[in-house]
Amino acid sequence: MIETIRAERVLLKKLAKYKSINHNDPIITKDPYLIKDLVDKGLVQIYPVNKVKNHITNMVDFNYSLSPEGEHYFQEQHEQFRKFLLRSVLVPIIVSVITTLLTTQLIPFILHTMLPK
Repeated sequence: MIETIRAERVLLKKLAKYKSINHNDPIITKDPYLIKDLVDKGLVQIYPVNKVKNHITNMVDFNYSLSPEGEHYFQEQHEQFRKFLLRSVLVPIIVSVITTLLTTQLIPFILHTMLPK
């Protein structure tokens, strides 16, 4: 599972909502390191929109969009959380209930049947 900070998750949600965001959008220019980290982690991809050629510059306008991993990031995060709850909460509760039932019900029954009358 890829670790992200809260600000990166907020940016991922905005990308999921808008499908693609231009590199000059205020969401991106506010903190350009967030989008760079998401690109490095493979959650966001860059794709060119159009090329602007003139005698002075050769520019490429580009947008950011979610990669396939980025599209399923929140589903995977939800699944990991469910597994954590199962392992860390439900299993100990079930074990404690079984242990309590064994000690309060089964042991007195065994002692009662083994003792002579």
